Amino acid sequence: MILSVVVPSMNKVDLLRQTLAALKLQDAGAHGSWEVVVVNDGSTDGTADFLQPLDGTGSNPLFRVVSPPHNVGRAKARNLGARAAAGKFILFMDDDIVAPEGLVSAHLDLLVAKQGSGTIGYAVTDPSVVDAPHFSYIDSRGVAKLSDGPAPGRFFVTQNAAVDRDAFLSIGGFDEDFSSYGFEDMEVAFRLEDLAGVGFQALINPVPHHVHHHTLDEYLDKKVECGRHSLPHLARLHPQRIVEMKLHHVVDYEGQDSLGLLSRFIRLCASTPFSALLRNVLGHWPTGVSSQPYWPALHHRLMDLMVLVCFRKGVMEGDRSE
Repeated sequence: MILSVVVPSMNKVDLLRQTLAALKLQDAGAHGSWEVVVVNDGSTDGTADFLQPLDGTGSNPLFRVVSPPHNVGRAKARNLGARAAAGKFILFMDDDIVAPEGLVSAHLDLLVAKQGSGTIGYAVTDPSVVDAPHFSYIDSRGVAKLSDGPAPGRFFVTQNAAVDRDAFLSIGGFDEDFSSYGFEDMEVAFRLEDLAGVGFQALINPVPHHVHHHTLDEYLDKKVECGRHSLPHLARLHPQRIVEMKLHHVVDYEGQDSLGLLSRFIRLCASTPFSALLRNVLGHWPTGVSSQPYWPALHHRLMDLMVLVCFRKGVMEGDRSE
């Protein structure tokens, strides 16, 4: 079997329906048979009932369901799916991603053409849920900045990225100590680069749609959560990568130099009312057609600053709880 699409899901049955419906319409071109492995990670919303008649059905793709006895978290759920997979390659997708025609075959074409490489695609927010300017910022991150060609591991996101299964398993898969939201995907990419010699290629087209709506506050609160738990763990594992990711402004790491002016400014912002003021400004940013922000370059710069401030706030909260 050439490919396994691994989709973990928890309590998003309506979004999962859309994801799997789009995958049913995919094909692997001339590459051979493929499958979809759904990991039902302790859902309580009817996901199990929806998946039960799908399990073991279909020919190409074949649909299979993995059901741990309780919620195990994002990292372990993906590992369970990868270990159960039969494909040479694993395409990781989230349960709120709707694949356009040709996505599976595009990943396979690139994986076969660039032996030893993984692929990193991205997703844009579905227009039906765009109602605020922060979606423009979200859709401009990571691989969206690139043209075809090599991509750094720090852009690896499991909403739409593929890797050789043997290489993935050889480095132990996702680090299951990432028990909360964030950074587990970048971290596994760093080990794939450093330990397995895997490089990554950007997959620019086709582009799937992300159909899950997040308000600005929900998006920023997730960054605080990342700073509280996942970011310090990443800094312990890969201190040499922190500067590459521009996260040295918000978290301490082994081998750290003295703090620069920007680092001091961000850390000061996180501990003063400025952070609430900036969040309010961004929450009331003027928009034009289709909720696109006026002065997008300025908006994106301020969003960059706000994200770093949120990371720092989380780090500070985590420090106080220890």
